Amino acid sequence: MASERVSTDVVLVQEFPDLARAYAVSSVPLTVMEPVHDGVPATGQGVSVLGARPEEVFTDALVSVGGGSRSRGDDDG
Repeated sequence: MASERVSTDVVLVQEFPDLARAYAVSSVPLTVMEPVHDGVPATGQGVSVLGARPEEVFTDALVSVGGGSRSRGDDDG
């Protein structure tokens, strides 16, 4: 699932405990998806996916925050 509209950051919670507390990380892996407005992440307005989940779960979460469409062929028209 590659897109120019999606960026990622990997954070080690042991190295950034304040960030882990801010996002209420209690176990890993935890994927947080937040919308970006005018280049600024809308912190607290996203969704989280806990654990290793199927691609469809991530896609649905991404769509729910405005990160794209559910259909893989959407760009084809």
